[in-house]
Amino acid sequence: MRSLSLGLLFVAVLMLPGCGSSGSLETAPVTGVVNYNGQPLKFGTVSFRPAAGSPATGTIQSDGTFTLSTYGNGDGAIIGMNEVLVTATDRDAGTAGEVAENTEMTAPKMLIPQRYTSFSTSELSADVVAGKTNTFTFNLMDK
Repeated sequence: MRSLSLGLLFVAVLMLPGCGSSGSLETAPVTGVVNYNGQPLKFGTVSFRPAAGSPATGTIQSDGTFTLSTYGNGDGAIIGMNEVLVTATDRDAGTAGEVAENTEMTAPKMLIPQRYTSFSTSELSADVVAGKTNTFTFNLMDK
């Protein structure tokens, strides 16, 4: 009886809005480039957050380009207006160094201005459109 109850609970969770494939919102492919002080940012992460649904993320490549994924590899971001944030840390850059055994791991050091690392302060946004090539350029500056 307990396994039947757990099975019914599992099915109920899958039927919640936004869960399972039937609750997925439509995405469109998104690519772009991130520049920092006029040069391509060589590492980090870009995240898009829609008004509803799952966020999309992508890893910044050494040439500053990125491709976003929401539900699967390279499927893009949810259609509509998205808030955007960018992170780039010493760990992303590979300059954080080794963590000694039995020591506390320190927080990564941001290598871009802190304001870009939060949806509420980045002032970056992107309107993802269905059936369109969605390519965005984000130009980050120290000031």
